Amino acid sequence: MSDPEETAPFTHRPYGDDSQDDPLVSPSGPAAQPSGPGYVAPSAPPPPMTSPTVGPVPYGYQGGFQPGWTPAYGAAYPGSLNHKGATTSLVLGIISIASLVLTPVCCITIPGLFCAPFAWGIGAKAVREIERRPGIYGNLGAARTGMWMGIVMSIIGFVCIALLVGLAVWIGYTDYSLV
Repeated sequence: MSDPEETAPFTHRPYGDDSQDDPLVSPSGPAAQPSGPGYVAPSAPPPPMTSPTVGPVPYGYQGGFQPGWTPAYGAAYPGSLNHKGATTSLVLGIISIASLVLTPVCCITIPGLFCAPFAWGIGAKAVREIERRPGIYGNLGAARTGMWMGIVMSIIGFVCIALLVGLAVWIGYTDYSLV
């Protein structure tokens, strides 16, 4: 003879009728709502926060946390971007100062003479763009520093060129020889 469990249909329940058992309900019964004199029903949840549309920053925006604003994944916070023109003008200004300082050692004034006006122009453009859209870029100081280094080094370079031309003219008119 065969075992009765092997021949029993799939729906057979050997321990009784379990059709009343709901696996999602606790054995002690459904959960009761809290009650009592101190019970206060919870309020509705707040509405979901949305991001603003991409575009210009509103007038008067000071940066920082704004209620109702959450950045999208990977989006930069206001004031955390660096303007590339500001960094470029700062680097060109540093190159022009370094070439002036190293001139007595290895005569590399020419790169500084060419870098200084570009630092001035690129820095001035970066300052205008950063001030036009406040709160977007955070390196206004670098733009101003590069612009001013370019101005000062352009003036110094112009004076140096004027002195060299004056020296050449003086040597040409006086029959003075450097040899």
